[in-house]
Amino acid sequence: MIKMALAAGLLTVGAAYMATGLIEDALPARPERTAAAPPSRLEEARPGHVSLSAGPDGHFRVDATIGGRRVPMLVDTGATVVALSYENGESLGLVSGGDRFDARVATANGSVGAKRVVLRDVRIGSVKVDDVAAVVLSPGAMDGALLGMSFLGRLRRIESARDRLVLER
Repeated sequence: MIKMALAAGLLTVGAAYMATGLIEDALPARPERTAAAPPSRLEEARPGHVSLSAGPDGHFRVDATIGGRRVPMLVDTGATVVALSYENGESLGLVSGGDRFDARVATANGSVGAKRVVLRDVRIGSVKVDDVAAVVLSPGAMDGALLGMSFLGRLRRIESARDRLVLER
């Protein structure tokens, strides 16, 4: 069993990258469409505590709720911030045609443009975090969405064991 103690230092590093525009996420260039794969089975033992089952490929997928809207996401502890495709950002009302994507994000295919945003709230079952830093990537840069450390790092506990992931607020 791997237990991760999430220190404030991790969030501070992410915030520093956000402030300087030097966001260094190890984002996959074009991850699998999270909408195509079903979300992980989610169980709630008590409020503020969810347990996810890994999919057949070993990944954890969730149907997050962002500002009251469902967004399929891939859980990614290697991503500094929550990352949304342009299409996700557009459907959530976070971007429009005239927006600038002047933050740089490192992906497997190189650097891409992104727009920094703050999500009012992100919810996975009964686990809710307010004011979550995120980026919306430029059109065509990524399919789907990643649930990164700007959300995960604000939880009290993340615990991974075999094919289970526990999130606790």
